[in-house]
Amino acid sequence: METRSRVLLVEDNPALAENVTEILEELDVDVRWASDGRGAIERAKEGFTVALVDVGLPGESGVDLMPRLRALSSDAEIILVTGHGTLESAIAAVRHGAFAYLLKPVDPEALLGAVERALSQVTLRRERTSLSRALGESEALYRGVVENVDALIVSVDPEGRVTFANAYALGVIGETLDEARGRPFAQVFGDPSDTEQTEAVDRVICAGIFRERQCVLRPAKGEKRVVRWTFTSVGDGQDRARVAIGIDVTETLELRRRTAESEALVAVGTLTAGLAHEIRNPLNAAALQLQVLQRRAAKVADEALREKILEPVQLVSVELGRLTTMLNDFLGLARPQAIERERFSIHGLASEVLRVEGPVCETHELHLDVEGDPELAVIGDRDRLRQVLVNLIVNAREAMLGSDTPGERITIAFAPDDADEGRVEVCVQDSGPGLPDDLDPFEPFITTKAAGTGLGLSIVRKIVRMHGSEIVLQNAPGGGALARFSLPRG
Repeated sequence: METRSRVLLVEDNPALAENVTEILEELDVDVRWASDGRGAIERAKEGFTVALVDVGLPGESGVDLMPRLRALSSDAEIILVTGHGTLESAIAAVRHGAFAYLLKPVDPEALLGAVERALSQVTLRRERTSLSRALGESEALYRGVVENVDALIVSVDPEGRVTFANAYALGVIGETLDEARGRPFAQVFGDPSDTEQTEAVDRVICAGIFRERQCVLRPAKGEKRVVRWTFTSVGDGQDRARVAIGIDVTETLELRRRTAESEALVAVGTLTAGLAHEIRNPLNAAALQLQVLQRRAAKVADEALREKILEPVQLVSVELGRLTTMLNDFLGLARPQAIERERFSIHGLASEVLRVEGPVCETHELHLDVEGDPELAVIGDRDRLRQVLVNLIVNAREAMLGSDTPGERITIAFAPDDADEGRVEVCVQDSGPGLPDDLDPFEPFITTKAAGTGLGLSIVRKIVRMHGSEIVLQNAPGGGALARFSLPRG
């Protein structure tokens, strides 16, 4: 329900006050009357829109009363009325911000016009204040949403240069707004090395139309991420801004990949469970028959004939060995396994691996080292962790031997984990050519070896995950490949 505007009439002449009240009824206002300054202050505490104040009040002039009235209603207007106008009183009225200065006897039309204009002025001022407050609240709300939402929000000009980025977006790229502002969007929030992606994003931004695109974000100061961007335009005309809203889908894609991998492993497990027995028995039988054939061939007196018989036998024996290894890899990766935890010296385990794999490396002119505190102990499944180290060393050795620039050294190193004092970090590093950029080494059945199954590193990752860690395989800063994982400290 709309409330009527209130006019405060301060006049010491009751008859004149009654006449003025009657005149103001045409404006449909609520008139409150006071005969002196004290009464005016009490009435003003109830609120007023316009005050009509006589200058010559008893005890206190209307000019002196103005500041006290304004203190009670800062957005109201005050009209001074006097029967003895002087230059001094007019100057005082202007100095105190009087809306109008009327001389008695006041013409009713002039009085109505002055009060009506004052009412309109107050109404406009209050509406403007209300709109400004609502706009401020709206801006604060949207600013809070933009700055706190887990999404990259970036605005660019028509030429594709960054003009704004929210806190989340700046956190992803590891830069400040001043560092990002003015640079091309595709350079700041893309992969500068991917020319095709950069050109595609530039086309979308310049077109200024709604478009969705998934891009790789490879910032100079942050980690590689995958972002699904939605590009749209705001405003009118040629200078309308472009807004890009990005959702980081890196973890989502990784989750999907791991889910697909798990489903593939489940399928492999089901297949392996059904075929392992059927495959292993023929393999064993074939191996036994080959041994029988070898013994019979050894009794052949003719050496040339004997060698002619043994050559294909040895070839078949090697291939049967490969099939047995492949079957064991399938079984190790697919079937459910439990680990047996014990406390042991990680240096002792690495030394065991060194004794077995060291001579093999030396035959290829590679040196295998162990570095770390001999007293450092871990908790885990010793046999399975031996398999992890052996697989990593074999992979490193074969990668170096199969490269045009073979390395010379493989190192097993371990030390307390800087990120978690309750764990020990284990590293296997080689001085070889490093990892290909376009290959996921942990992807099952993917291998660069002519005779590999592609399951060795998948088995390694499975065992490491069983020990509550993740294995990271990356190019080492000084060259070569580096595998890192951690184990609970014993």
